[in-house]
Amino acid sequence: MRWLPVPAALLAALAAWWVQLQALGAHRLQWAHDVAFFNQIFHAAASGRPWTSSLLVEPTGFFEMVHFHPVFAALLPAYMAAPGPAILLLFNALAVAATAIPLARLGASISGREGFGVAAALAFLVWMPAWSAGMADFRPLEFMAPGLALAIWGAWDRRWGVMLAGAALCCAAREEASYFLMGLGGAVLVFPIAGLEARRREGLALLLCGVGWFGFLVAFKGNFFFHFDPRTWLEGVGGASVDPALMADRWRYGAQSFLGGYLLAPGALGPLAASAPPAYFLWTDAQREWHSMAGLYAHLRAPMMALWAVAGTAGAARLVAKRPKWVWGVAAAMVLGNAASFRPERAWVAQYVQGLRADAGSPEVAELDALIARLDPGDRVATDYKLIAAVSGRRVLWNTAHLYADDGTPPWWTAEWPLTLDRVDTLLVPDNDHTLARLDDAWALDASAQGYQLWRRTAEPEGGFPDPLP
Repeated sequence: MRWLPVPAALLAALAAWWVQLQALGAHRLQWAHDVAFFNQIFHAAASGRPWTSSLLVEPTGFFEMVHFHPVFAALLPAYMAAPGPAILLLFNALAVAATAIPLARLGASISGREGFGVAAALAFLVWMPAWSAGMADFRPLEFMAPGLALAIWGAWDRRWGVMLAGAALCCAAREEASYFLMGLGGAVLVFPIAGLEARRREGLALLLCGVGWFGFLVAFKGNFFFHFDPRTWLEGVGGASVDPALMADRWRYGAQSFLGGYLLAPGALGPLAASAPPAYFLWTDAQREWHSMAGLYAHLRAPMMALWAVAGTAGAARLVAKRPKWVWGVAAAMVLGNAASFRPERAWVAQYVQGLRADAGSPEVAELDALIARLDPGDRVATDYKLIAAVSGRRVLWNTAHLYADDGTPPWWTAEWPLTLDRVDTLLVPDNDHTLARLDDAWALDASAQGYQLWRRTAEPEGGFPDPLP
């Protein structure tokens, strides 16, 4: 199998590059608030300041933030070499595409055919859920996809270094890894990975990794359960609270995942049985970005996407191991099945990308670009959801939605509330933005274009500007 990583890596790189081209266009001038605040966090760290972002309206700091992402430290050197939102989107695309490599190795190991491993990688890379996740806003949780695939491949091949590296990558992505690793370890301990034999020592090791990570977080991170508190199940949080239309979309998503190239996923009980409780929570959570089955906010599907792809690959590889003459038929069915599934979503993506290309050279976009170009790096800017990613990467940046908000002080916020215009010296906002009614003689209109206005202060607020963060 010495040559197998080479084509798999090339396929992953090509897919990441293609997806990234779409993502760059998709995020230039539209809602991308999360990309903006992650860019603010990395920009602060790259500038030698704490890992902070005023856009979070939450606790700030590498360990103090609501979510703990150790992977940030590993990504920072690359960000410093090419700072900006673009490299964050590239991280996201590469994390998803890299999942193809352990899938290729797992498929080749179980089937005994290296060519099948390459087909397994290609099947994942043409799968609509992978495209959707790769095109999403940057989220560290996406790193759980290659992490879970690495952990399962390492467990199957009894490659302890690979398995533990996958577990570590999962933990570096986000706190929920503790739940998934406990579930995955228990499943690998009890169930065969591909219907052949269990991996008891490896399963126990993964289980202990999850328990250890969980114990560390419980002991040292007070806001660990912010988005995933298993105690909420006792309070009735779950499927019953989900909008029926959204739940119907989710079941359609699951059905299309099953009816594509991963039809044999049930033949691999281990990956399917792994982590059922946290997967159920993410599946039924009504408040997190599940509103589109193919779009830009798919990060919470990454762990389930990876587990389903592993199961589908392992199930098909098991069939090839039993019927070696069927290898190319099974491989073709996987690739073509995944390429043909999610037809409505594929049509939506194609239309969406065409629209982006048509808009890229339009006079409207050029005028907004010229307006953004008038900003200086040191400006203290407040803007809206549409432009916030395009102007991020500065010491002070606020979303006007957070200014004069009267819906209660955010949890753990230590600065004065509500936030006011005395924190900024530059406004780049739509003509109907609520902050415009609060401007006084200390502000002057600098320029306007395409329904946006650029205002600048002519005098500092009394007492100077407050610190940008609590």
